[in-house]
Amino acid sequence: MGVWGTLLATVVGAAIALLGQHLVKRAEHRARISELLLEQCALVAASSSDFHNRVWEERVLNMVDRVSSWDVSAHQLASARLRILSKDRALLSALQELNRAGQQLGSYWRRGIVDEAEFTSRWNRHRIATEQFLAASGEVVHQRLSHA
Repeated sequence: MGVWGTLLATVVGAAIALLGQHLVKRAEHRARISELLLEQCALVAASSSDFHNRVWEERVLNMVDRVSSWDVSAHQLASARLRILSKDRALLSALQELNRAGQQLGSYWRRGIVDEAEFTSRWNRHRIATEQFLAASGEVVHQRLSHA
């Protein structure tokens, strides 16, 4: 019984060690995905706020080429990464609305001559979309981090 008991204890110990390694790697992977998700949400939110501020700078401060020098490719890259990382419907819906509102605000602003009421409507839609995206992002990231 001594040899068999030792052998059984060795096998059980090895199985426990392998299971522990698997669980640690899985937790590390989930934490990494959560960090990436947080980073991309923050990049999209910061980029959208930057765009909003650039429109304001052109409109109120009469600065030139602020909107045209906005880094749209960085925003698109962060949006694409976010769509890859998350399948949360509320977050992806908020992202889609944010991007649509930004496109409509930008295209209307670049026309040059704008109707005050129409501009204000698009401006407010983009502001609200940014707030909704931040709320959806916070919820998803909080859920992931609390379950990581």
